Amino acid sequence: MPSKITMHKIQNTIAAGATTGNSYSKAIRGKILSVKLIYSNTTHGSSSDRDINIFEMNPEDPTAVGDALQEVLNVGTLGADPDADNTVYYPRRSCQDNTATDLVFIASGEIIPTEYVVFGRLNLAISAAAAGDITTAYIMVEEY
Repeated sequence: MPSKITMHKIQNTIAAGATTGNSYSKAIRGKILSVKLIYSNTTHGSSSDRDINIFEMNPEDPTAVGDALQEVLNVGTLGADPDADNTVYYPRRSCQDNTATDLVFIASGEIIPTEYVVFGRLNLAISAAAAGDITTAYIMVEEY
């Protein structure tokens, strides 16, 4: 089956009086190739350092982060200097055999990386932010 490369956007604006927020993607099925995070603070020069997580949500409990199937990205204390922190990430996990044992290169002993495969909605979870802060994730996916 042919695949296609698509870009998905998830954006979160922290509500007035809040320091956390969650936003969800539409259903995605495929390999996550990259994540571009863009931050903007409520005021220029703000020192709002936020923590960013992206989770693949469980379809049986689509809003409970504690029941997420996997954490795709975990980036902390970003956003104080949005121009410096707007970054592209290439999240990877370890390849595993049929016993869930990590596969490693024989010569170096390093873990063999692979892309995250997702089938469902992603949650952009923000914490430790300031009201009005905007975080946008552009997620490049090889879809099937």
